[in-house]
Amino acid sequence: MKEVILLTGPPLNGRDEYITEALKLADEKSYAYYHVFDYIREVGKELGVKITRKNVLDFAISHQDLMNEIRDEAFSRIRKEIDESEMRFHLVSTPSLFRWGSGSVIGFTTSNLKLLRPDRVIIVLDDVLSVRRRIINDPEWFERFGENPENIKLTTLVMWREDAINHVKTLIHELKKEGTEVRYILQFGIRHPYRVFLDLVFHEAEKPLVYLSYPMTGHEEEYYHRVRDFYNKLSEHFTVLDPGALDDWWVVAEYDAQVNKNPSIKRIKIKHLLDGEQVEELDREDIEQATDILRRQLVERDFNLVDVSKAIAVYHYAEGVSAGVISEMAEAYRTLAAIYLYYPFKRRPSPFMEFYGMQNPSRRTMFKDEDEMIRAMIEEKEYWAKV
Repeated sequence: MKEVILLTGPPLNGRDEYITEALKLADEKSYAYYHVFDYIREVGKELGVKITRKNVLDFAISHQDLMNEIRDEAFSRIRKEIDESEMRFHLVSTPSLFRWGSGSVIGFTTSNLKLLRPDRVIIVLDDVLSVRRRIINDPEWFERFGENPENIKLTTLVMWREDAINHVKTLIHELKKEGTEVRYILQFGIRHPYRVFLDLVFHEAEKPLVYLSYPMTGHEEEYYHRVRDFYNKLSEHFTVLDPGALDDWWVVAEYDAQVNKNPSIKRIKIKHLLDGEQVEELDREDIEQATDILRRQLVERDFNLVDVSKAIAVYHYAEGVSAGVISEMAEAYRTLAAIYLYYPFKRRPSPFMEFYGMQNPSRRTMFKDEDEMIRAMIEEKEYWAKV
């Protein structure tokens, strides 16, 4: 049976680069990958219009009717190729929505999605500071911002993300009202290992989705090594979604730490999370404005990952209660996901954690040994209630 997967998201989040590298490692051969922009460029050429990466924004905003016609034809051709293909998986990649200046560029409309009929939608996301760095390192985009890093505001980047996600949600809602079902929308951070993306796309039936919940801030390095080791072991058997694969929280944490130290500070220095070396100075007011949106996006994204998962594995190698972990367990309970809790301490956990961690009275779901918990999850996945 054919499956169509729409891969989308905000611009400059590394979507196509990540997908291209991941697919080089794919053992699944029965798939086709459609980059919508390639089709747009081809249709434009046939109509006597030269569409390039450099001019597509201006062209789409200045000539909306013609761009809509070209985009619609691009989706028609992709649908025709899917219908004629013998491949099982069909991956269609295109941006969602992008506002620029006084206009906006729409990656797809409701009619495009009705034609495409995606079974799943994966919104591919990167953290905002990496997006900012990507702009600076891209000559064409850097030129659009006047070749001045000060013009690249975090507030702009978080709104790009907001607009892109909301566009997807709105259109999928419209599809559902008309009777077209999409299994799920998933917000996927590109810091996930490539193998996790491949499991998500190709092996979800054999390796069901599991959300990894753990206290994320204020711990020693050894703690995070333990979490990563557990993640790797769990990933051998499940498609494990990690909230840390899209980490904007460290921007907020750095801001809070520096403002607490110096309340009159105007510029916030932030080391990039990935290399720990490059330091960027950001305007305090810009971070303040972006932070309010980032905090909400963080909660909504984590709940989205819980909502699509069949089970949640709580790795609570910390005695202190984490409000985030408790909230994620509550969301998992609400959405019928199985809950497994690793809590290796003699001291009893909070009553709320214990309540959610002991939700299956006939089976043990609270563990002091992480390997034992993984074995239980493997053996019991057929008991999981979530379809």
